[in-house]
Amino acid sequence: ENAGLLNDPIIKSGLTGVAFGSATGNSPATCELSLMLTHQSMDNVNATTYLRMMSHTAAVNISVFFGTTGRMYTTSSACTAGSQGIGYAYEAIKNNQQKVMIAGGADELCPTQAAVFDTVLASSTKNDAPETSPRPFDTQRDGLVLGEGACTLILENREHALQRGANIIAEVIGFGTNTDGAHLIRPQRSTMCSVMQLALQDAEINKKQIGYVSAHGTATEHGDIAESLATTDALHEAVPTSSLKSYTGHTLGSCGSFEAWASIMMMNDNWFAPTVNLTEVDPKCANLDFIQADGRHLETDTIMSNNFAFGGINTSLIFKRV
Repeated sequence: ENAGLLNDPIIKSGLTGVAFGSATGNSPATCELSLMLTHQSMDNVNATTYLRMMSHTAAVNISVFFGTTGRMYTTSSACTAGSQGIGYAYEAIKNNQQKVMIAGGADELCPTQAAVFDTVLASSTKNDAPETSPRPFDTQRDGLVLGEGACTLILENREHALQRGANIIAEVIGFGTNTDGAHLIRPQRSTMCSVMQLALQDAEINKKQIGYVSAHGTATEHGDIAESLATTDALHEAVPTSSLKSYTGHTLGSCGSFEAWASIMMMNDNWFAPTVNLTEVDPKCANLDFIQADGRHLETDTIMSNNFAFGGINTSLIFKRV
């Protein structure tokens, strides 16, 4: 509706595709199948069980609902599902494979996801003072807090968007994605740096043109330290940076698309939100220009949004003001 494409013939023409991801499918549906194994009974299994639990259920249901017949990218890559969705949509349009892409990510809150982070000691335990957590990059951080959500961006060929008078909020000018190839849950500074450099190369801009960085910023020790150092390596210490997870918690598959959208809107408003609860920066982190307290009035035409996932999957997106 915001893009002005509801009921537009292009949606079902084959020129529109979907690039959408989640960390997992519906957890209760997974339980239905799991009970079959533990109870040796199919009493809880029905015809929709797999269709609800499959990792690409969000993407295919979007396609069926709107009737798209173009490309389909199911980016089930945990914390980079939403950002890879945007990146692959951008590449599909850039390479003239599609004119329009429905891109983003979604995940629902579920105890199973909390258990995953609990087992690797990555979750915050500040249950008696929940308003003080998460606190990315802070000396007193003790882990992430889960959230849930969904966010969708409509990517479109520029000429087509201008021709029909679309409400353009930003231009995607760069995308990079790579993998650590070293450890499933321990982020690597060198490849996190490389993914930002890949995005800069794709955008064909100088690193000093980046006026703001939306950090992945999960409030985990290894993640915060590696990411901050990698950001300094790829860009410069003076780049304004904040983590939106301090507001929403970690929304897993949706964080990449939501944080990209929020960063775009902040760029257009010339005001950037601070990292909540960041009062004393961990000295082990790089000396970035962390936005704190009341936020900051800042005019910039180019921003970067970064995300890093379990499995060592890294993404970096660059957006430009229209």
